[in-house]
This record gives sequence, structure tokens and C-alpha cells, in this order.
Amino acid sequence: MINGETFRDILIAYSSEEEIETIEREIPYLNIYLTRTSFLKVYPEDLDVEDNETPVAVSQSAGAALYLNGEKEQTLGKGEVPGFHAFVVNQNKRVIIPDAYTNGLKSAGHKTIIFKSPNFDGNNYKDESSDLKSALVGPGSVESKAIEAAQYFNKDDGSIYSKAFQRDFIYYGITPQKQTGSLNRSVSEYISYIEVDPNAYFTIPNERNSPAGHNDPYIDNYEYERKRRPATEAELLEKMWTEGAYNFRFEVSTSTMSEAQVKLIPLRPDQLWDFNVDLQYTHSTWFRSSKYAYKIDPNKFISKPCFLEKMIDLGKWNIAEEALYRMVTVYEEDSGAEEEHTKTFEMIYAHKTNFSGDVKLNIGLKKAGSNVGGGGTAGVEDSVTEKVTKSITIRIKNSPNLLGKTKIFFYDPIIDRIVRFPQVYDMRTYHTGSLQFGITVK
Repeated sequence: MINGETFRDILIAYSSEEEIETIEREIPYLNIYLTRTSFLKVYPEDLDVEDNETPVAVSQSAGAALYLNGEKEQTLGKGEVPGFHAFVVNQNKRVIIPDAYTNGLKSAGHKTIIFKSPNFDGNNYKDESSDLKSALVGPGSVESKAIEAAQYFNKDDGSIYSKAFQRDFIYYGITPQKQTGSLNRSVSEYISYIEVDPNAYFTIPNERNSPAGHNDPYIDNYEYERKRRPATEAELLEKMWTEGAYNFRFEVSTSTMSEAQVKLIPLRPDQLWDFNVDLQYTHSTWFRSSKYAYKIDPNKFISKPCFLEKMIDLGKWNIAEEALYRMVTVYEEDSGAEEEHTKTFEMIYAHKTNFSGDVKLNIGLKKAGSNVGGGGTAGVEDSVTEKVTKSITIRIKNSPNLLGKTKIFFYDPIIDRIVRFPQVYDMRTYHTGSLQFGITVK
């Protein structure tokens, strides 16, 4: 709102309702904002609103064109940063607009925007009390089995259509209309992507001169200058960072194994974070060449999901034999000797009355001795489950960087929600504290 009017109303006053509707229809991700260039001390809150010489910068592949009163006045080359206020017009790459026009984007656009990552939402806060959240991914990142399960089970109302029952379809072919089914032994679950909190940078690069040759990458040069042409991303990585990759160690504990499964994933810093490197550009003159000055600050890193080329196989989940929970512990592993530890877990099982051999007899869980399915929620209660204490052996390296642990529950949904426009999927994710990961099935 500006003096009682929306920004859209003001745009209409300088054009027309029809013209603005055409723009909204053709460019739904239209984005207009004031520049913030910290290293040149250009801040939106310092804009002089009486200044009629503030240009509009239109992003183009080769740079940006600067307009004043509708006339193109100047062109900035790619990598050039203006040391003055400007309104930037581009398309927002950080949001998704579901059902943009049926939901009334024009009158309440801020209510229909979904951020691709919660890190992009300034109003977002982190709920430390829960390790279950969700993330939006495109169709190419979701297997058809999970999508089909979400089409049958997508409600949040405690009915037989509850999204909690998606694994009943995935493993047993159970639907609201066909409430028994045989175990599909060809299905497996996988950790498909991970996302690491940028704050982890301040703790995990602790092995820098290892005699074993494994070194955690860290920033060696916080500033770098390049003359005449801008540096590439690969060049900045080479000049500012030391070589190497972080070694993420996943330990998956299940009730059917005496030892935790160990999976290792090596990932480079550029696979984990957008660095948001600050750039200051100096024009060339008769006396000097143009210069590109780069600065990197870990406090400005933004996490990004890293989809794994080789997904972590968690194996099939036969709840007639295996507990309803799986435990996942994550470390950033350093070199050193392994130490063996034994951990004790309380495992929770479904009662055998839910099964006849490989056949599951109902949706969700039912009470022992009852012929009626659990119906409502797939709750974990004494009346429908059995608890068993089990010890599992794990082997960890000396002084590992613990990134946290979490539990995966059989009756967690794989897909929380299907967004129809554009077609994306709100996937259930698991948070260990410093790291989150998503699961797929195939």
C-alpha cells in the first residue's frame, strides 16, 4: 500500500486496467523491487521519494537496460552494478504462484505466493519444536508411485482418504476402495536430496591439514579481483575456496538389522549453497582497466536443495516385520579411526492382527483383536502397537561433526500437497537441525 492505494492501482493510473491484466496474464512472475547493494551502501530505505531521476532497470541476458520516463538512457553490461538507486523489473525466480488467477492474484497476490525455499521468505521463522516440514519440487523429482499415492490419499481430515496412508498404497496397493493388499517387494525408499543450513559452514570445515589427505573445504580468500572481464562461478570457487568436499555420513537404523546402515555422500560447497558474492565494478578510463572486485561472506549464504545422482537406498519397508520408525543420524565425517558404539532404541511395531502373511488387512492400523480398521489417523498407541527395546551397533569416526538425527514414521505422507499451477509437489522433509532431506519411493 502506498498512501492508501495498492502499487497495482498506481500502475493502472499510468496505463489501464486492461493493460495491467494483460501483463499479469502473460508474465505472472513479474517482479519489481528497489535495489539493495550493501557494499556500495545503496539501501531501499534511503531512497529519496522526491527524486524523479531514479531509473528503471530491465534485466536482459547481456546485462540491464536503464530507462527514464519510458526512454532507454543507458545499458549496463553483465556484472556491472549501479552505485545508485534503481527500480528493477524482472521475473521472480524464488516463488511459485498456484492457481494464480482462480485464486484472485490481482486483489491478494501476497496470499497466493509460495516461496520455493523458506530461506527466501523474510516472514518465515524456524519452528524448533518440529522436525517435519515440506519443500516444493518439480515433477522430475518425484516418482510416479508417490504421485499416484497422493492422488488416492490427500486429505487432512482423519478420514480413510488421509494423506497419512500413502505408504499403504505404495507397499500394499491399498486404496480407499480396496482396503486390503499384498506386499510389493520390489518397492524401495530413497533419500533423494539434502539441504544443509549455511550456518553449518562455521562448524564443519574443522579438518584442514589432515595427514590422511581428506580436507574440509573452507574459504581461503575472502576477496578476489579480476580485470577487464567478470570471473566465472568456477573461477571464484577455485580462487576463494580450498579444494575438497564435505563427507556427509548417514546412519540409518532399522529394527531388522543389528548394525546401522552407513551411506556416505561427498558434496562440494557450491552444491550446497548459493554464495551471494558481492561484486563491485569499476569502469575503465584512459588511465586504468575495468575491474571486478568480489567479496564473499558466509553470513550471506543461502541453502539450496542438492538432488543426489546416487540416491541413498533405505530399502523396502515391510511393517509386518519391521518397526514403524526408522532412525537417521547424520555426521560430517572426518578422517580417523572408527569407534564402535551400541545404541538402544525403543522400537514400535504394528500388531500382527493387521496382517495375514504378506497381506495387509486394512487401511492404517487396527486395534488388536478388532475386525475394524484404524479408520481415523494412523496413530501410534499402545492399543494398536507393540513396543520392543532393541540395541543396534554403529561405527563412527573420532570427533565427528554431528548434524543431528530424526525419525521417519511409516505413516508420514510422502507428498503433503499437489500444487496444480504450476505442477509442483509439496514433499514431506525431515530436519536434523543443521540438515534436511527428502524421501522418494520407486
